[in-house]
Amino acid sequence: MIFYTEHTNRVPKREAAMVAVDSLDRSILAVLRDSARAPFVEIASKVGVTERTVRTRMKRLEEEGVVRGYTIREAGIGLTALVRIKVGPGTEIGSLAGEFAGWDGVECVYEISGDADLIGIVHVDDTVALRDLLDRVWLTAPGDITSTQTELVLEQY
Repeated sequence: MIFYTEHTNRVPKREAAMVAVDSLDRSILAVLRDSARAPFVEIASKVGVTERTVRTRMKRLEEEGVVRGYTIREAGIGLTALVRIKVGPGTEIGSLAGEFAGWDGVECVYEISGDADLIGIVHVDDTVALRDLLDRVWLTAPGDITSTQTELVLEQY
């Protein structure tokens, strides 16, 4: 469920506990984001550890609920956000979208109809990293962007 400015009386199904995730866990999750079906041997090669280490880490991440089934759901770590970008007249939307799409943390960028012109799905470690990404968006095309609107993802189903 994604919340914007409205709040509801929704009662959470469970309370998410903070999960201890280190840089190796994050590296493994990053590989899985790119290729969710990557074998442990391939993941181990990409992150520079043994296959057994990856297998052990994955088992722990599954037990702690960070990885559920075959889909990564990051509970208690990182942020996923939707960033809507409105551009000014004459802006080359495709070029701008292509540049943003190549950045670390940006899963994809779509050209959309409605009030905004682009929407990006981003994954960052925390609000500081989100702010840095938003600053980079504005600094990359200061004369082309007229507004941004960011929504945080609270739950993935």
